[in-house]
Amino acid sequence: MTPSLLDQVLPEWQFDERHELDARGDTDVLAAIERVTWSEVPLFRALLFLGSLGRTRMPPDRPFLADLTSGGFTVLGRGPDEVVIGAAVRTTDPAGSVALGSDPAEAAEIFRNVTDPGHYKVAFNFRRAGGAVRTETRVLATDEATRRRFTRYWLLIRLPSGLIRAEWLRAARRRALTAPA
Repeated sequence: MTPSLLDQVLPEWQFDERHELDARGDTDVLAAIERVTWSEVPLFRALLFLGSLGRTRMPPDRPFLADLTSGGFTVLGRGPDEVVIGAAVRTTDPAGSVALGSDPAEAAEIFRNVTDPGHYKVAFNFRRAGGAVRTETRVLATDEATRRRFTRYWLLIRLPSGLIRAEWLRAARRRALTAPA
């Protein structure tokens, strides 16, 4: 398999998770991934609701990738068979997402250059390869203390995050299979 855009953006990582789904016959599953709405991934909506104690209301017909990319995540690469989304997060004051910009090439360059201690970088992709569509999430902490703290967080979020990614893939396949020809 040829190197992915994800390999270019985050070639080394400490944490990862992968999911794959048969996508033979799906006309445009990558486009469908970007159109999947909150109502099509109820687990994500439920987790956000619980995490915010009901204060967050997401429109059920809004694509949640649009919400992710307006809330700290950025498109870091886009090709005919792959899209890569990521965020660099500062864990020290002032904590929060590092501004990466909106141009994918520039954002990817800034992302790669985040190396100061007290940060972690998360990138995930959706990639069509052969008869499958795959998603992989990678995380790299920039120092040992951040890696230890992130390990505890990863233990909490890995399972629900993986379930969300798998549900997202299934929703995209349903969308692609039912799209008008």
